Amino acid sequence: MQNQPESSSDLNTVFEKIQEIAAKSTSGDYIYRGEPEHYQEDPYRGKVSSSLWRQFKKEMGREPFDITTIQGQMLDVAKSYTHETDEIEIMTELQHYGGQTNLIDFTTDYHIALVFACDGSDDKDGRVILLPKTEDIEDLINPPRNPRNRVIAQKSTFVRPPKGFLEPEQFTTIDIPQRLKQPMLNHLRKYHGIATETVYNDLHGFIRNQSVHQSAYLELYRSAAAPRDDSALLEE
Repeated sequence: MQNQPESSSDLNTVFEKIQEIAAKSTSGDYIYRGEPEHYQEDPYRGKVSSSLWRQFKKEMGREPFDITTIQGQMLDVAKSYTHETDEIEIMTELQHYGGQTNLIDFTTDYHIALVFACDGSDDKDGRVILLPKTEDIEDLINPPRNPRNRVIAQKSTFVRPPKGFLEPEQFTTIDIPQRLKQPMLNHLRKYHGIATETVYNDLHGFIRNQSVHQSAYLELYRSAAAPRDDSALLEE
C-alpha cells in the first residue's frame, strides 16, 4: 500500500476507531482478530473461519462435512512427521508454517488486530473482530504452549471451533473503512511501534514480503552490475 497524505479528518477518525474498540473492550473480556475484508459472499456470509474449513468448503460445496473428523485424520498423518504428540502443539506448528488447520488466529491486543485489518485488500473495508470470552468460547481457546517469535510478537491465541467457523452473532464487528487503512498503519507504527514487519518478525515474514522488495533488489543489482566508464575516471 502506497503512503497517502493524511487529512485531519482521517486522523480524527483513526483516533475515534481506536477509542471505539477500547471502549467496547472495557465492557468485557475479549480476544481480537483483524481481517482486511468483511467476507460477506458465499459461503462465508460474515463468518470467521479456519483455513481448513475454507479449503474443504470449497471442495465439498453444499455437501455437509465434519471438520473435526477431517482434522483428526490429518493429525494422524502429521504425527508420522514429528516426535511431538500433543495435537494442539502440532496444529500450532502447522499453522506457523502456513499449513491448513482448524485453528483460527486471534490476539490479546487489539492494536495488533488493527494491523491485520489494514494490511491488504486496499480497495475494501477491513474489520476488527471482538470475541467475548464467554464460558462457551473459553472452552474453544487454546493458548500456544511453546510460542515462537512470531506468536509472541502477535500475542497470539487460537480458537478451535467445532464447526470450523464462528457465526457473526457470536462476535462484535468494528468496521475499518478502506480510506483509513494507511493512516491507521502509520499511526500504529509511529505511536505504538507496531507494523507488519514487527508482527511478522521471522523468515516467514520475510518470505511473505519478498515479492514487495524484489523491485528494490533488481535496482540494487543493476546499479552494482552497471559497467563503469573508466575513461571518465582517468580524465578526473
